[in-house]
Amino acid sequence: MKLNVKAKLKEQKSKIKGGKRREKTQKFKKKTTKKKKAQTKMKLIHRLYALITLITLTCIIAAGFIYYYSQEVSRESDALEETASSQQQYGELINDLNMLGIRYYQLINSGYSQDGITEVEMYLENANNRYDQLIEQMGDSDELSHYFQFLRDAIDSYQLIYEQNFTTIFVGDEVEQIRNRILPALSRNENSLQSVNNRIQDFLEDERETASVSLQNALTSSELIIMIALIILVLVPLIVLLLFSRSLFTGVQLVMNRIRAYHQGEFDYTNDTNRSDEFAEIDTRLEEMGNRLITIINKNKEISDDVLTVVKTTGKKSSEQLAGMDQIEKMMNEFSEEMQRQTEFTGTISATTEEVSASSEEIASTIACINNEIVTLEDVSNQGLDIMNDLEETMNQLDRQATETAERISVMDKHLTHISSFLNGIDDIADQTNLLAINASIEAARAGDEGNSFGVVAQEIRKLSQGTNDFSKQTKDVLDKLSKEVATIVKMFTEFQQRSEWTREKTVESASLFKKISTDNSKVAREHQDINESISQINRAIEDVVGSVSELVNGANILEEKSTNVQGIVNEQTERQKTLVEDVKSLENTADLLRN
Repeated sequence: MKLNVKAKLKEQKSKIKGGKRREKTQKFKKKTTKKKKAQTKMKLIHRLYALITLITLTCIIAAGFIYYYSQEVSRESDALEETASSQQQYGELINDLNMLGIRYYQLINSGYSQDGITEVEMYLENANNRYDQLIEQMGDSDELSHYFQFLRDAIDSYQLIYEQNFTTIFVGDEVEQIRNRILPALSRNENSLQSVNNRIQDFLEDERETASVSLQNALTSSELIIMIALIILVLVPLIVLLLFSRSLFTGVQLVMNRIRAYHQGEFDYTNDTNRSDEFAEIDTRLEEMGNRLITIINKNKEISDDVLTVVKTTGKKSSEQLAGMDQIEKMMNEFSEEMQRQTEFTGTISATTEEVSASSEEIASTIACINNEIVTLEDVSNQGLDIMNDLEETMNQLDRQATETAERISVMDKHLTHISSFLNGIDDIADQTNLLAINASIEAARAGDEGNSFGVVAQEIRKLSQGTNDFSKQTKDVLDKLSKEVATIVKMFTEFQQRSEWTREKTVESASLFKKISTDNSKVAREHQDINESISQINRAIEDVVGSVSELVNGANILEEKSTNVQGIVNEQTERQKTLVEDVKSLENTADLLRN
């Protein structure tokens, strides 16, 4: 499973690298496209500047036309006012000249009057001033100059009359003389003024009418130009603003269409447009973002699929391992029950052995010779023990290579190995005891009546050996079942199977060695002919049986404690495995959510 996960991780890394290469290629292409677009696109702000410039130019041109025609109206209005002013000045001049004639008539009819003389002087001064002003206003008009010459002559005539006749006081006959002198001049001046006045009035009226018509035409043209300018000022900005707002609306609509498509999950949305402004750039950026989102979503789906596959595989293996742990727990419970029965049975064996030991005290003097052969047997047993130690070391090496579950199972396997060692020792002792019992029976038969007691003891020893073999067989059956269950859980560890095969070979060698021990014991039994040596062998065998039974009882107690510890470890591992299964389920749900 680890190999599969590593392979999937490598595959994901290769996909990510490939995706990065594709992204770099796409970025390079997009940068090239952006450079080309940047050369031809017109930004929206530039359009706005152009719009403002166009509106400003339109306003300036319209204002220029309005100003020009307003000045034209102002000039025509000034001309009309100047004509009206000239006409007014002329009317006042004519009025002053008429008043001079009237005052002269009053003076020659009523006599000298200082107030009248003062008024004459005032009218003469006003007439001269107004005449000068009119001359300045009229300019170089030949027709008016000709007419105004008559006015000049009238003013000079009135001035001459004043200087010749009214500078001194006159009374009596002087009044009549003055009247006779000035009446013709006054009549002549009045006729001349009357004739010139009509012509000048007509001329001034024509000038005024012309100025009025010009002013009216200027006002009409100005109103038309102002109306056209106002229409242009309203329509041109309005049309330009409408075009700009339409462009702005289409740009916003372009972006909003893509945003709505992205909101509905259509990240591969395409939009054909010929725009080259900021909205086109925004649309391009959004399109790039959509492509990145599609890439990210696809990568997330691939990763979530891989994670989901790994999680399902892990969950399946965890469930299988949890089922195996449950089986181990059941077997450990059965093993504990068998160990309790073994403890009870070993107690019975111990009691029986104590009885046999009490009987063997009576024949202690006859079993001294058996001790030497037992020493040799112990050497051979030590060799077998060395082989078993090698087997234990090999199993320890395999234990370090396994996972935590395998390590805990290996610890249990160590305990099972110890139990097997104890049971093998029990089998050896039982075989030895059986051989000794057979030898004792043979020697008792040879001894006749004197060997009856030894025959009884030999018979009891054979029963004890047979019971021990039965107990060992039952225990081995339980151990075989437990070993099969353990082997089922650790099938995946092929190296452990190879080591187990090597251990089996070592076990065969150990069996051969113990067989050699049995053969040597047979030789010893055949060589000892006399009853004293046989009895010594029986006595020592009984002592060994007593020690072995005691050791078996202690070993059973230790094994029961260790089995309890193993069961606690198994329970702890089961709880951890359950937690792992829950975490795997949670991870599977997370992977489903990530995928969707």
